[in-house]
Amino acid sequence: MRKVSSIAAAVTLTVGCTGVVVTGVAAPASATCSHPHSNIDSGSGKLFNGSNINIRTGPHTSCPSNGYGQLSHNVDFWCYTSGDGVTANGYTTHSWTYLKDTTTGVSGWVADALLKGLGSQIAC
Repeated sequence: MRKVSSIAAAVTLTVGCTGVVVTGVAAPASATCSHPHSNIDSGSGKLFNGSNINIRTGPHTSCPSNGYGQLSHNVDFWCYTSGDGVTANGYTTHSWTYLKDTTTGVSGWVADALLKGLGSQIAC
C-alpha cells in the first residue's frame, strides 16, 4: 500500500483555482519524463476525480501534457510509480498512475491524488 500524507513540504505551489497543490522541490535535472510501464492492472471506468486533468509524459509536474482527462471519460489503469508530490481532493500523493483515456485514446501519467481510489494499486 502506498503512503498518503498531509502537506508537510517546505515548498508548495498552488496551481490556478483547481485546488491542486504541488509539494516538494522541482525535479532534479536527472529526472526523466520517460518511465517504464506495463499494462498489469485491470482497473477501469470513470476514474478521473476532476476535469481538465493533465495526462503527462512522465510522473513529474515538469513533464509535458499529452492531453486532458475529464470526469466523463473512461480510463484503463496500467500501473503506478513514484513521482512529484501533488495535493488534491484532500490527499497528498507522491505516486502516479500510467493510464489510457479510452474516450480520447490519450495515454500517460496522472498524479494519484487526481484519480478515484488514488489510482492503480499495482507497481510498474
